[in-house]
Amino acid sequence: MTPIYNDSCLAFQIEEQDIKGRIIRLDRVLNDVLGTHNYPDDVKRQLGQAMALTAMLGSMMKYDGILTLQIRSDGLIRTLVSDFSTDGSGSGVVRGYCGLDEGKTPVLGDGQLMITMDQGKYMDRYQGIVKLDQGSLKESAEEYFQTSEQLPTHLMISCDRGADGRWSAAAIMIQHLAGSPHEDSRDHWTTATALLSTVKASELLDKGLSLQDLLLRLFHESGVRVFTATEMRTGCRCSEEKLRTVLASFSTEELKDCAEDGIITMTCEFCMTDHKFELKKLIN
Repeated sequence: MTPIYNDSCLAFQIEEQDIKGRIIRLDRVLNDVLGTHNYPDDVKRQLGQAMALTAMLGSMMKYDGILTLQIRSDGLIRTLVSDFSTDGSGSGVVRGYCGLDEGKTPVLGDGQLMITMDQGKYMDRYQGIVKLDQGSLKESAEEYFQTSEQLPTHLMISCDRGADGRWSAAAIMIQHLAGSPHEDSRDHWTTATALLSTVKASELLDKGLSLQDLLLRLFHESGVRVFTATEMRTGCRCSEEKLRTVLASFSTEELKDCAEDGIITMTCEFCMTDHKFELKKLIN
């Protein structure tokens, strides 16, 4: 497999052990999204982490669909939404935005983390909710896996701006597969979690270090097998057709209240695109 550096999620398994994992790094995808929004750097770090986590979880879906991660907190970030969608091509589309409550601290406070998975007609829609304690996305995500899949999970995640001014976000997780009661399996898990805890943010975010090489650094003694990668790209699903459907549910008086100089402007929170509609065409 050609070495993978950025904007991809790579599935892997530690050789001859009941441990599987995923590793992801976002570069261009992340900068495309963050460049659209004028958020403080601390907010961008949290959004970048959430996007990396969302894309990593989304890459695990068995069928085409949408995975949405939502955060509600009592901190500066009042709401955060990030989602991952597939289009049948094997790649994933990632986007995200934050709603801020200016003047509040910390950046992420106490609240809820909600993950919704919709894979259409093939599977039932699933939604999991866990507590967001003191703004720890890492701990809340680990709790989500423990409660939703009953799989012990260890996660490392980071996002920061580099010396070149560009942002990078990355995450890696391992999971202990169920049904292995043997003592050596528990020892393998203890060793793997200890090794994963040694990974540095600088390694995760190093855009010149391939994902395969980083995995070998961590698990070279046992060996690691990598599988097909999921490529990531940016995009938005907003459209005038969808917004017209929303506006069709408004009364004439509500539409008039929304209009300015005969024009209703609706802005997509994800891509910040303004969609304009003539009032007279909506009420005729």
